[in-house]
Amino acid sequence: MRSKGLHLILLAGFFAILGSTMSKSPTLPLYAESLGLSRSDIGLVAAASTVTGIIMNFASGVLSDVYGRRKLLIAGGFVFLSAPLLYFLASDALTLALVRVYYGVATAIFVPVSFALVSDLYPDRRGTFMGFLSSATLVGRALAPVLAGSIIYFLGFSVVFVLCSLTGLVVFLLSFRFPDTGRELKKFEFTFSGELFTIGLLDAAVYMVYQGIETFLPLFYYLQDKAWLSGLILTIEISIMAVVKPYAGYLGDRIGRTKPIIIGMSMVGFAAFVFAFSSSLPAVIAGAILFSVGASVSEASTKPLATEISRLRGTALGFLESVKDVGQAAGPVIIGFLGLKTGFLAVGIFGIAALGLFLVRIREIEERVTN
Repeated sequence: MRSKGLHLILLAGFFAILGSTMSKSPTLPLYAESLGLSRSDIGLVAAASTVTGIIMNFASGVLSDVYGRRKLLIAGGFVFLSAPLLYFLASDALTLALVRVYYGVATAIFVPVSFALVSDLYPDRRGTFMGFLSSATLVGRALAPVLAGSIIYFLGFSVVFVLCSLTGLVVFLLSFRFPDTGRELKKFEFTFSGELFTIGLLDAAVYMVYQGIETFLPLFYYLQDKAWLSGLILTIEISIMAVVKPYAGYLGDRIGRTKPIIIGMSMVGFAAFVFAFSSSLPAVIAGAILFSVGASVSEASTKPLATEISRLRGTALGFLESVKDVGQAAGPVIIGFLGLKTGFLAVGIFGIAALGLFLVRIREIEERVTN
């Protein structure tokens, strides 16, 4: 039963992220442009779902601890099903932003709650199986832009939105068959945890670099007018992460979470410095590979570690995702404001500083795990 439950969760993870990514990459900016939105309006619309995630990740994690994982995942599945159809009603920046806010609720529910469900079901192998779930979502994320772009080119936006709704229907139906766990809380309660916040800063640093690379890679001077090449590098980056994460999770299950986090975050910080000082295409490719491996190794241990220091696994993972989303939103802003060299240098320093804080608090974190 547990093995079957894992397969259902992995399948739902693939379709959830496939559909949600198809709706925004490259669909969202192109559709917004077709509605006559300006560049500034498109930027605000694109940020709407991220802002939703910052708030809703934590809330959905808490609610799953109160009402159970399955109820929250069913609700998220309904949003995945219904949100794409609302694109047909969007006519300006405000209505399109509202659609994105609503769509953001689905991902903000699914990510922390599905990982919490896997952690509940497989406490002895949570790193490995959470790594498999992460890989399933990454495969969906990697396929989505190519699939959506091709459909837009040949068939138009309407078919993309309908297809996104169909992937949401799959998630919605699968969610009824998930094992039901959670309900550790009878009512809302959450005490701020400095240890959990420290772990969250690590993920925030990873996604500051990740979103910075995704946003600004095409603007490096030796990649300008080579959109295909920057896209290929990003695809390679995601593919490496999809392959490495289960193995990295297994490594964390065998040797503990601390060593993989130290190794992974060191690689992430160094990769950011490579991007800051790179002057050639081979250096950028090396930086992207270094980052993707380091991010996979670190994140494959931070999520399981969060569930090990808190009995409220949904709340812990929701809090972690909210902190991560702040970093993901801040990364492009920092790099855009400071410039490519200084910006990547700044986010790299932030990552090393987050690792330093983790090392300072490592004894407290390990005591929380043993208790």
